[in-house]
Amino acid sequence: MKKFASLSVMILLIAWLSACSEQSDEEDTTARTTPVETALIAKGDFQVDREIIGRAEAGDTSPVIPETPGELVALSVEQGDRVQKGDPIAEVNPGSRGEDQVELQEIAVRQAQSQLENARTTRQQAEKGLKNAQDQVEAAKQAQEAQQSQSEQAQQAAKAQYEEAQELADEAKKLYEAGDIPEILYNQAQSRADQAQAQYQQAKGQGASTESPVQQAEAQVASAEEQLNQAENGVEQAELQLEQTRVQLEQAQSQAANNTLTAPTAGEVANVEAGTGDMVSNQQPIATVVSLNPMTITATLTGEQLNLFEKGQDLEVKVEAREENPTATVQYVSSVPNDTGLYPVEATVDNSDETIKPGMMATFLLPEKVVENTLIVPTEAIVQEDNQSYLFQVEEDAVKRVDIEVLSSQSDRSAIEADLPEGAEIVTTGQLTLNDGGKITVIEEDA
Repeated sequence: MKKFASLSVMILLIAWLSACSEQSDEEDTTARTTPVETALIAKGDFQVDREIIGRAEAGDTSPVIPETPGELVALSVEQGDRVQKGDPIAEVNPGSRGEDQVELQEIAVRQAQSQLENARTTRQQAEKGLKNAQDQVEAAKQAQEAQQSQSEQAQQAAKAQYEEAQELADEAKKLYEAGDIPEILYNQAQSRADQAQAQYQQAKGQGASTESPVQQAEAQVASAEEQLNQAENGVEQAELQLEQTRVQLEQAQSQAANNTLTAPTAGEVANVEAGTGDMVSNQQPIATVVSLNPMTITATLTGEQLNLFEKGQDLEVKVEAREENPTATVQYVSSVPNDTGLYPVEATVDNSDETIKPGMMATFLLPEKVVENTLIVPTEAIVQEDNQSYLFQVEEDAVKRVDIEVLSSQSDRSAIEADLPEGAEIVTTGQLTLNDGGKITVIEEDA
């Protein structure tokens, strides 16, 4: 009986231990299932951002300078005020000096008007002189034609007389040689022939005069034309001088009244240097307007970095005042180094909200291709252990360890080489507690 009781106790103990063992196995199985987050492997060119640090500067700094010295009778702004282009800044009263300038310019205008009238009179006289000279040319041509006709007639008559006298002289010579007339008669006949020849030569010389009245008249026309050109130039210069003096008079009249100074550009008023009642000059600004839109991002480059920038290029810029990186457009790339041996570069960025302030740090982000046609994974998915990098590939409800080689890495992405296909699912969160073949539960992003 005692043996039977002992056997019953042993059977109950074995059954209880078996039940406890099964419960422990179930709890262990539940403990090995790890919740994870996953991502898909991408493939493509891996790019990194090369950073070049610069600084934000005001796009435009415009001084507000009076046109004429005087007393500052009104100041409409304070330092830090925002203004639009054309807004009134201050008012300057030039005093009696402005009236004196107006009087002087009025005298200058009257003198210029008188000079213009004289120049126009000179031009009219030159025009008349040219007309008279042209008329004289026509008259000289007509006289030359008449004189030439008379000269030709005189030459023909002298020639006829010479030929007739020479013929008589020849006949007298024959008679003299025949002894029919005395020598004195022959000599008289030859003398008359010689005189007729001289008269003929003289008539020919008069017809071939080297300088005719027509040439003299044409020379006078050329001289008159030159005088007219000079007179026209004089009129043009006098008209220009009159226009300049009128502009100067308008300026003097404007300056004689209270001179209202306006904002040359939109922006923020800075460096107010004068107050109401102060005497101001036209050499020093009374204030400065700083334009905050667009802003200029400046940096200096080494010779190796110079080819990364070109005018008109759009680049991403990281600015501490912006959550999203704005785009800047390169406006200037120097080809000559400054005193430090570096090359200045400037780019403009839209600053409509005026969140970027002058002096803020700004960093150019230049994408640079590091690895071509490679696998790209989130950097957080990579596990490093004993100088070996690996990650876990998801296979249904378990994971597989895959050793990898990291080719290039940034804080958010890394380029790797591994025996994995594009689009493979890998663990990005929870991998630090996993082992090869471990069970997982994928946490959906919406969960």
